[in-house]
Amino acid sequence: MYKRILVPTDGTERSALALETALRLAGLGGGSIVGVHACAPMILAPDPAVVEDPSRGAWRRERAQLAHDALAYVMRRAQEESVPASTELSRLDRPWEAVIQAARDHGCDLIVMAAHGQKGLVARLLGSETQKVLTHSAIPVLVVR
Repeated sequence: MYKRILVPTDGTERSALALETALRLAGLGGGSIVGVHACAPMILAPDPAVVEDPSRGAWRRERAQLAHDALAYVMRRAQEESVPASTELSRLDRPWEAVIQAARDHGCDLIVMAAHGQKGLVARLLGSETQKVLTHSAIPVLVVR
């Protein structure tokens, strides 16, 4: 069985389904989970000479709250299921790289993640973070739909 399972979370219902799967697997094998939320720094950093736009500050606070809530949910569900857990907030620019790096850093032997099912032009332009993890991961990845 898997001993340490990484679960990326973005706070959505789909990532909650992946968390439930990871919790069941960890519970069966006496393993633990690691929740990770990728919250990249802003790509377009403001010019230091320019005063901070209030909407940008509000956007940052909203993202920080989303990250906090998503990781708190992972910890709460793990405690409810009596599964040892830890969380990490990653600041890497690319979410798929954050997932793979966190799995490496924490010695995980499985990644359980959601597929968000984007289709058409959006999927082609943005690419799938899940697909990128599948392509680049050296450890098994379980995709929950």
